Amino acid sequence: MKYLPLLFVCAVLAACQHTGTKAGQGDRSATASGDADTAIWITYTGTIPCADCNGIMMELSLHRQPELRFTLKETYQGKNQTFPSEGNYSIQHGTTADPAATVILLNPDKDKNLQRYFQQVDKNELKMLDGDMREITGNNNYTLKKVL
Repeated sequence: MKYLPLLFVCAVLAACQHTGTKAGQGDRSATASGDADTAIWITYTGTIPCADCNGIMMELSLHRQPELRFTLKETYQGKNQTFPSEGNYSIQHGTTADPAATVILLNPDKDKNLQRYFQQVDKNELKMLDGDMREITGNNNYTLKKVL
């Protein structure tokens, strides 16, 4: 009877141990999956209208952590010209038309001519806005879809 508390403590400690992994394996896989979550690039693509070509194929990739970074590749179809860019982005909340909108602003720290605005329609779609954060009107498509 005097060994019952000791037996109870041993049983609790045995139940708390990792099973099925060699030393260090469990920690490494947890770290690797954690690192993968913080290093995710989310990519959106689409073709927007072009005044003097067949369209501009856009590929926008957003990196979430450790800082908000983007890469943008614009390929002018029919002209075989590609213009890559990269930089920082910020997340803004609200537009004049939609106070609840989430807007991604590319190059917030640069000249207004180098800035781009994209409103998040849902988790799989962005819509390009004009330089005043307003929706671009007309029949043309200004949406980018998430690459899955």
